[in-house]
Amino acid sequence: MKFDSLLTEINGFGKFQTQLVLIQLFSRILLPCHFLLNNFMAAVPSHHCNVSALDDGGRFDNLTQDQKLAVGIPAEQDGTPSSCLMFSKPQYQLLSGSNSSDETLTFQCQNGWVYDNSTFKTTLVTEWDLVCSRKGMNKATATIFFIGVMVGAPIFGFLSDRFGRRPLLLVSYLLSMMFAVMSAFSTSYVMFVIMRFFTGMSLAGISIISIVLNVEWFDIKHRTFSGIIISLDWTLGNWILTGIAYCVTEWRMLILAVTSPLIVSIIAWRWLPESARWLLANGKADTAHEYIMKCAEMNKRTKTMDTVTPRALLESAQAETVNKKYTFLDLFKTPNMRKISICSGIVWYGVAFTYYGISLNISGFGVNPYLTQFIFASIEMPMKIALYFYLERVGRRPGEASALLLTGLCLFINMFVPKGQWVASTVIGVIGKAMSEASFTIVFLYTTELFPTVVRQNALGYTSFIARLGVSISPLIMLLEDVWHHLPYAIYCAVAVGSGLVAYLLPETLNVQLPQHIEEIEKPRLRTAATKKKRCEVCRPKMDRKTQYTLDATMKFENILADINGFGRFQIMIIVISFIGRFTLPCHFMLNNFIAAVPSHHCDISSLDEEFIFRSLSPADKLVVSIPVQEDGTPNSCQMFAEPQYHLLLNSSNITEVPTVSCQNGWVYDNSTFKSTLTSEWDLVCDRRGKNKATATIFFVGVMFGAMSFGSLSDRYGRRIMLLVSFVTGMLFAIASAFSTSYVMFVVLRFFTGFCITGIVIVSAVLSVEWVDIEHRKLVGVIDSLSWTFGNTAFAAIAYFVNDWRLLIVSVTSPLVLGIITWRWMPESARWLIANGKLEQAQVYLKKCAQMNQREDSTDTLKTETLSTIVVTEKRDQTYSYLDLIRTPKMRRLAFSTGTLWFCVASCFYGISFNITGFGLNIYLTQFTYALVELPAKVSVYYLLDKIGRRRTEVGSLILAAVCLGINILVPKDMSVVRTVVAIIGKGFSSASFGTVVLYSSELYPTVVRQNGMGWNSFMARLGVAVAPLILLLDEVWRDLPQVVLCLMALLGGMVARTLSETRNKCLPETIEDIEQHW
Repeated sequence: MKFDSLLTEINGFGKFQTQLVLIQLFSRILLPCHFLLNNFMAAVPSHHCNVSALDDGGRFDNLTQDQKLAVGIPAEQDGTPSSCLMFSKPQYQLLSGSNSSDETLTFQCQNGWVYDNSTFKTTLVTEWDLVCSRKGMNKATATIFFIGVMVGAPIFGFLSDRFGRRPLLLVSYLLSMMFAVMSAFSTSYVMFVIMRFFTGMSLAGISIISIVLNVEWFDIKHRTFSGIIISLDWTLGNWILTGIAYCVTEWRMLILAVTSPLIVSIIAWRWLPESARWLLANGKADTAHEYIMKCAEMNKRTKTMDTVTPRALLESAQAETVNKKYTFLDLFKTPNMRKISICSGIVWYGVAFTYYGISLNISGFGVNPYLTQFIFASIEMPMKIALYFYLERVGRRPGEASALLLTGLCLFINMFVPKGQWVASTVIGVIGKAMSEASFTIVFLYTTELFPTVVRQNALGYTSFIARLGVSISPLIMLLEDVWHHLPYAIYCAVAVGSGLVAYLLPETLNVQLPQHIEEIEKPRLRTAATKKKRCEVCRPKMDRKTQYTLDATMKFENILADINGFGRFQIMIIVISFIGRFTLPCHFMLNNFIAAVPSHHCDISSLDEEFIFRSLSPADKLVVSIPVQEDGTPNSCQMFAEPQYHLLLNSSNITEVPTVSCQNGWVYDNSTFKSTLTSEWDLVCDRRGKNKATATIFFVGVMFGAMSFGSLSDRYGRRIMLLVSFVTGMLFAIASAFSTSYVMFVVLRFFTGFCITGIVIVSAVLSVEWVDIEHRKLVGVIDSLSWTFGNTAFAAIAYFVNDWRLLIVSVTSPLVLGIITWRWMPESARWLIANGKLEQAQVYLKKCAQMNQREDSTDTLKTETLSTIVVTEKRDQTYSYLDLIRTPKMRRLAFSTGTLWFCVASCFYGISFNITGFGLNIYLTQFTYALVELPAKVSVYYLLDKIGRRRTEVGSLILAAVCLGINILVPKDMSVVRTVVAIIGKGFSSASFGTVVLYSSELYPTVVRQNGMGWNSFMARLGVAVAPLILLLDEVWRDLPQVVLCLMALLGGMVARTLSETRNKCLPETIEDIEQHW
């Protein structure tokens, strides 16, 4: 049999494959860190000549620093000091405003340079003065590194095809760590570039071996998924690099920090399997059999292995001699192999050349390098999720070609964007980066499917060699901007378009078995109807006749609910108890609008109170002479004059040469609106304002992880007990955070508060839906969402009267006390109890429901024998996890679609909700109006859910929210009333989408993994919420950029929602089989 057929029998996507991916996670996340490391460790800070040599001991020594630069260094066209030139002697006439420069001599910097260390403490540039005439040496560090990668790729490709994937991966781990650490301790430029060369050569092994090892252990239908998951390691590494580089601004420590994950990889290597495909192709059937048996055991498929012996495996090998050794020459000996090798080499060159041409130019768009790197990394996540669906629908070849052609189009457009419009240039650059990232993701998977097992690693080595050739040249292309500013982009564009056209010459590999030998390439590989039929048979669960009969003949849980009344006093009790606990959620989720509010503030000028004249001034006059004014006439929030400027009292506007400094003695805050906030407590303003925004992000990161945890635990141990845990721990951490004595203590406790209270929202929503019949599910969904509206409305009033942040936290947490008291009357979900085989307990709760709903005559039919027929298609003692959301095709599509939808809904909703100060009206009035508009929105949703269905309601509300956001982009900023009205309408639509998506998702997932599904969705939603405050920071790049991003998020969510199934008037699915067969 074929190896793909064998993988089908032992499950080509189970725990064994999951372990394989996780083991390689730590090694693969450091690849982007090292490959893009030059963006930070070789960054070029602002610099100018060291003018200390001009100190003549007289007048020059008495000048201020700015005056020394004015007389010592010529100015550029933009007014900044020249980076590479200085005057031969001080030009004092420039201090009087004279532009006379006759007989003024300039020459290259003589005593080195002075660097701006505000962003980077040290870089390669500051270490070895790699500027001006030596700037080419700085660019060369990246080129030399990628030459090392280029050389290492064919070496490791050849060796891993000769000696195996596993041992060469360990060699790559050890050498990479050794050379990277040595490069961090380099004592000279020459030593550094040599160590970086060998680091790149060693890392090449990790890059090409890990991708092949993963693909060779996955079956046909999961190869796309494995390729996307592996590529997400790159996205994760990109994000990590941004965070590490922001915190570690010294280049030596930065190298050590990004290399450290290799320690974990080396330790975990012992559990890494060898490729069974490679072992069989090389005649090592016994070893292959051991790994295949281990895979079958971990995936619980040992029953299918009775007839699989080493001899049978060896006999299944193709006609080629298993002992034959293959080299790179075999890639070009036969016609079809030669064509594939040449074309794939050209495609890889184009992909890598354009990708790194964009990625290594993060300082070329005029935006903060950390922000640009973060944007570049963030765009990869939605791109790769979209790519998963795209590849399954259109295939590898059209996907690769279109990604490259669109990259070329973006580069072409950027050539015509004026240099001053850096916002437009960055937006187009980010889109181009997303397209180039898509091409890189596809080409890895595509290449591994194109080449046979016997030369697959050689092929990856060859293509990676060609790619690194392109990467090595890519940084040098940027030097051509000295010839013509647009020449680098013209070259990148031409290469992207050319390689995209070549991609059309390659064969399609969608749903095609991986070839084992070269002979299979030379003869056609058929993708027949039989192949598709086989895939369907693999996906379809095996059921015996008895099970099939039971599935068709037995009643649904909805039948029982109909007998005992699916919406009576019992259900009302559940809704009321849930309502009490859910009241505190919007208060905590929106808490940062008030506890982290930024009051008006200015520098504390008490340090200037040293003269009689200053003391005699009025407070207003003191501000005039001490603090510069902003464009709107208000005092500057972060700057003050070094000494009082009394001439400003005479209405003089001459402050061009008045030195200013950052606030020295803290700030004075306007306490008229807020008595105290986090901002005034720990001075989270000016250069520390990011810490203020971080409090919301950290809270929602806690919510994000709590959602996953409580989702899994409540599917494992029950809804009711985890609801109590969430009540108690949420209250404890919230109260503790109100008594925090430091910023660090506060954010840690807020993280755990978010982690714990998220259990309330996902457990209570599911518990309510699982106890209500079909007819009333939408009513329960709307009522649950109204608890959010009620909490939001009450929160505005509480915040108005309680304007101390510590008391405000205690006030909004206090309802949890009542939630804990009423928990004793909360029932467990009978659906969950039945699904987990706890029939006696389910019977108790069902009888209690019948009694409260006055249906005692139905209790006689509630026997355990009857209940046992409800869920029989899957084992009751089976333990489900998040992996079950992605094991089967329809569940996997459902999980990806709902996850993306929740991310978009939450980003849009909270992006609007967190911006209550952005429209120029009173903060309490805006919060109250935002809350009030939710009521008509949710009442409308109640009728729309039945009239047009869940899907259309979700799609329509998201698209209309996007329209409102789009309109606000065009409304002038001074029309604050109009902007607020439009935003409130948009908030209503986004609230409707949130109210719909909770009910919609709980109906889409089966009972056995419903809580896991809601946990996953909530995780993605909180990821969106965590990103929302950061999106609002983008207004520093362009005022309307946050609105544009939120608008696109809403549109994307609407399009994704359109792909989901309608659930109106449908029974809740009980098992995964229900989803795969009937949805």
